[in-house]
Amino acid sequence: MVHLMDRLDRTVYVIFQLDTEDFITPETDDVILDLVKVFNKYGIKGSFAIVGEKARALERRGRSDVIDALKTQDIAYQSNYHSIHPTISEYLKDLSWSDGVEEVIRRESKGIDDLKRIFGQTPSAFIQPGGSWAPQTVYAMKKLGIKVYADGIFLPQPVWFCGLLAVRYSISYRESQSGTPEHFQTIKEEFDKIYNVLKNRGGIIIIVLHPCMLLTKEFWDAINFARGKMPKELKPSPLINRETYEKRIEEFDNFVHYVISHPHVKVITYRELPSLYEESFKLDLDELVALSKKVLDKPTYHVMNGKAFSLSDIFYALCYALREYKRSKSFPEEILPRFILGPIERPPILKETIKVTIRDVLNSIDDVYALISKEGFIPNKIRINGMDVGPLLFLNLMAKSFLLLIKGRNAELGFEVTAVDEMDILSDLDIEKRVTSQWNWIIFPERFFSERILELTILQLWTFKPAVMKSIK
Repeated sequence: MVHLMDRLDRTVYVIFQLDTEDFITPETDDVILDLVKVFNKYGIKGSFAIVGEKARALERRGRSDVIDALKTQDIAYQSNYHSIHPTISEYLKDLSWSDGVEEVIRRESKGIDDLKRIFGQTPSAFIQPGGSWAPQTVYAMKKLGIKVYADGIFLPQPVWFCGLLAVRYSISYRESQSGTPEHFQTIKEEFDKIYNVLKNRGGIIIIVLHPCMLLTKEFWDAINFARGKMPKELKPSPLINRETYEKRIEEFDNFVHYVISHPHVKVITYRELPSLYEESFKLDLDELVALSKKVLDKPTYHVMNGKAFSLSDIFYALCYALREYKRSKSFPEEILPRFILGPIERPPILKETIKVTIRDVLNSIDDVYALISKEGFIPNKIRINGMDVGPLLFLNLMAKSFLLLIKGRNAELGFEVTAVDEMDILSDLDIEKRVTSQWNWIIFPERFFSERILELTILQLWTFKPAVMKSIK
C-alpha cells in the first residue's frame, strides 16, 4: 500500500471508536456513562458507533442520562439491528448492485433517522457490524449522506472506495484481558509501534473498543445469534464482578492519558476525518500521458505527483480527453475527473488480440461518455468495430489511442491490444481473501458464502485509491 509522505502535516490523528451494540443487557448502558466521563476528563470526544436498536432500547428504558451524555460525543452508526438475522451480508447475498443499494437504503434509513432524532446528529460514519460486508452498503451510505465507512475489507490508513472515505481500525482493545498490568503494557506497546512509524509522516490510528465487553463475559450476539440462530427469547450476557470492571475503566482512563501524552498526537472523531483528505485532483496532459502508460502496464490505481487516481478516474479522464479531441482536434490542458462507479455487472471475456484503428475508438467515445455521465458507472461492455469488449480492454484501447494521438499519429492508424482478464484488477490487494475472511464471523450460518458479493466487490475496485491527506496551508 502506498503511503503519501509528500506533505507538511506530521500530526498523528487518533480516533477512539466505541462499538456500542448490546441492546439486550441493560447493565451495559452504564458503561457508556463511565467512558464519556473519561473523555470529558481529557477534553476530547469518542466516536460512539451506535446500533439503531441500542438507541431505541435506551429510549425504552428511559435512559435520558445516557442519551444526554452521548449527545456530547460524536455519534456514528453501526447498522439498524447488527446481528439479528438477516444481517446485511445475508440480505444482500444474491442481489444485484442496484437492488442491493436500494435494499440497504430501505432497511438502514430507519436506524439513521432514529439516531438523528434521539441524539440530534447525522451519524458521522458507518461502522460495519462484524463481518457483514457488501460493497452496495458503502455506496448506499454515500447516498444517505454518511461520509465514512469503517472496518470491513479496508486498511488502517484511509482509502477511497465507491466515492466514500473508507478505513479500518489499527488497534483492537482486548476488553476481556484489560484491567491487568500485562494488558496495559501490551496495548501501550501496540500503540507505540504504530505511532513510531507515523510520527515523522503523519497518519491515522483508530482504536476500537466494545463498551459492553468491559462489563460482560461474552458477546451479547454470540450468545443469541451465532451460526444463524434466531431464538424466541433473548438472553442477556453474564456480568463480571464490580472490582474487575472498575479496574478495566481505570486502565482505559490511563491508556487515554498515555495516548494523548505523545507529541503531535491529536484526538479527533470520524466527523472531522473527511476534512483532512483531498477528494479529487486535476491532472494535466503530461500526467495523463504518464497515467496512460502506467495502466497499460498494470491495471490498478496509480499515485503520481502527490495525487492518487483510481482506475475509474483514469477511465473518465481518457474518455473526456478523447471526446474533446474528436470535437476540436485538440486535447484539454487540464481535466478534473468526476466520480463514477466501476461496472455493476460482470464484463465479457475476450481471449483474442483486438485489432482496431484510433478512429474506431473515437467513434465509440460519445456513446461511452454519454452513458457514464448519465448513469454514473462504467459500462460492463462497450461496442467497438462490431465487437463487445469489456471496460478494462476499452481503457487500454483509449490509453493506446491517446498516446498515439499525442505523438501526432493519424486517426486511421491501426494497432493491436492483447485481450485482458477483466476481473484481474488490483491483484496485490488479495481482495478475495479480504472478502471471504469476513464470513468467518460467528454470527453467519455455517459455510456462508456469496459469489455475488465477491464479484461486485472486485468490480468496484475500479474506484479504489489511497486517500491523500491535505497539506497544512
